[in-house]
Amino acid sequence: MEFIWQSEDSPAIAQSCPVCGHGGGHRPVVVLPRSGPGGADWVIVQCAGCATRFSTDRQGADYHGDDLPNAPLLHFYLEQGAGLRPMLEPLGFVEPGEGRRMLEIGGGFGFVSDFTQEVFGWTAKGYDPSGLATLGRDYLGLDITRDYWTADTPMTQPFDIAYASEVVEHIPEPGPFLAAMRRAVGDQGMAVLTTPDGAALNPLTSPAMLAPIASPGLHLTLFSAAGLEHALRAAGFTQIRVEAVGCSLHAFASNAPLPPPRLLDAAHYHRYLRQRIASPDLAPALLSGLRYRLMKDMVNGGDPDEALALFEEIAAAHRQQFGIDITRPQSLMVPDAGLSTEQWLSAMPGNVAGLLYFRAVLANNVQGDAQAAALFAGKAALMGAGLRRALHKVGMEDGETEVLCMAAINLFMTAAVGCGADVAPLLTAVEEGAAADGLLLPDQFRRTARATVCRDLRNTRNPNLLWQGVTRVEAAEGEVALLERLLRADIPAGPVPAFTAIEQAADAAAVRAALDAIWVTPGAAEAPASIRHARKLALIRLVLLGAFAEAEHLFAAWDTPKLAEDEPVAQALAIAASAKG
Repeated sequence: MEFIWQSEDSPAIAQSCPVCGHGGGHRPVVVLPRSGPGGADWVIVQCAGCATRFSTDRQGADYHGDDLPNAPLLHFYLEQGAGLRPMLEPLGFVEPGEGRRMLEIGGGFGFVSDFTQEVFGWTAKGYDPSGLATLGRDYLGLDITRDYWTADTPMTQPFDIAYASEVVEHIPEPGPFLAAMRRAVGDQGMAVLTTPDGAALNPLTSPAMLAPIASPGLHLTLFSAAGLEHALRAAGFTQIRVEAVGCSLHAFASNAPLPPPRLLDAAHYHRYLRQRIASPDLAPALLSGLRYRLMKDMVNGGDPDEALALFEEIAAAHRQQFGIDITRPQSLMVPDAGLSTEQWLSAMPGNVAGLLYFRAVLANNVQGDAQAAALFAGKAALMGAGLRRALHKVGMEDGETEVLCMAAINLFMTAAVGCGADVAPLLTAVEEGAAADGLLLPDQFRRTARATVCRDLRNTRNPNLLWQGVTRVEAAEGEVALLERLLRADIPAGPVPAFTAIEQAADAAAVRAALDAIWVTPGAAEAPASIRHARKLALIRLVLLGAFAEAEHLFAAWDTPKLAEDEPVAQALAIAASAKG
């Protein structure tokens, strides 16, 4: 998807703003060539009045079809694509209560309705015209009507909450839709909405986030915060709060006082996932997606033992369903780039990159296994790029996979350096590449890759820092080929030559020479762990060579008493003292 950003002096366009009614001229923001219906250019302008961004094409799509989603794409949605936790985050204020009712508008599969019923004991009613709603009814047993919610939809009594996540941007005329939400909640209920933040449509936003924000032919109105508040007030709400959250806007509107902002309680989210995982006869893709989301949360601050158990459960299911073993990343082959989107997603689970990345985090942070961390993280980056290229073939993108790939390549390089691998050519290739190259890493990420790797290595106190991974070298191959080469080598935990020179020194003079070579290495002052490790090796080698007096002299000259707290150093000093006595 190509984005042609327009200059400040581009000719203004006269068209009525669908939010505030301003007649223009509105400044063109971006043109997406041949991306609109019928291959027309998709033009997005910014309202001169409320700063909302909107497409000049206001036709909108027809979502009232009988077709069920394509099976592999549905599986991807269930496995990862549905941003379940982001959907639920705006509902952090909700409290349990029998007799409370929620209306979910355009909820598709109905995850939010299911969560509200399962965790809070509310009654949920959904309206969605798409085929996805049928699957939500069947898979989760939800009450969803296959239709649009409008001002004429029958209603016996107001709802406590009317929730519409990523819906209002699809509506050609958002005013009547918001008025219908106002009717749904009466004077005491609350409307809750999420929608893309129009301000996030800018060249600094990463490619994987830009595509779903723009969504040519689907997203007609990209609200500004001020524009959304104006539209809600025009719909009859008097109490309004609009918050920018990442690339989205969260809006809360009522005629009663609004509750204070509150984050989603992680315990509620985890309870929901565990309850649903325990449900009998879940579809494999749904079960995989629920387990993956819980594993991710357990890695990010929960229970690493539960995360590992969930990974093993998912791995067992994937061995049966896909014939792959995600516990052995070196055995995984990225599906051929020539496959169609459906073929790719039939050969590999849609959450494979995330599963491998979070397993890498566990290997690195919990198990202390840098080699396994590098293998899992490297394969996660390759799988993520393959998945994104497959999605591109049907005009889709996935921001979560892009973020995972960036995190994975960082972790790979840090962990691989810890094993003694030379990642310098790969780092250079990433630095010199472009967003459309190999691993599809955003340009902004590439510009800061070297500084990030150096920072992460310093934070790990890795003694290999001075000699591996940070030197600028020529990259003779592309980043994918270099990463694949490193992974084929199984990330050998080889020794660092500078340290080996100390450990194999033939006499005291050779020990001093090897230590001096480290001491004058450029950047030595930025690697205290490396210097400390070299001192330790030098002292121990001098003792082993019988140079006891020199060992004691060097230890005293360094004036680092804490070095003696290291057990091998203490033993060496004791040997030296005993020999001297």
